[in-house]
Amino acid sequence: MKSITEEMRFRQRLCEYALKNGVKRAARRYHTNRQFVYRQLKKYDGDVRSLALKSRKPHKSPNAHNEEELGLIRRMLNVMVYMVLQKYM
Repeated sequence: MKSITEEMRFRQRLCEYALKNGVKRAARRYHTNRQFVYRQLKKYDGDVRSLALKSRKPHKSPNAHNEEELGLIRRMLNVMVYMVLQKYM
């Protein structure tokens, strides 16, 4: 994590307030719902970096092209570009 964002600071203030005053009061004060507060408290370990948004990118993609298919696609793209350039010259 490179920098602490404003959203992370907001979440930290929310968690600190919820720990002192309760989830219901924190949700009202910060104009959010209790479920959001509980979710943030579950992630919060005392450090603001623990509240950073995690990547939702999949670890693997079963339908992705393999290297052989990617090479074929690149070759066909080059052929198509060459044909278009020849047409307009």
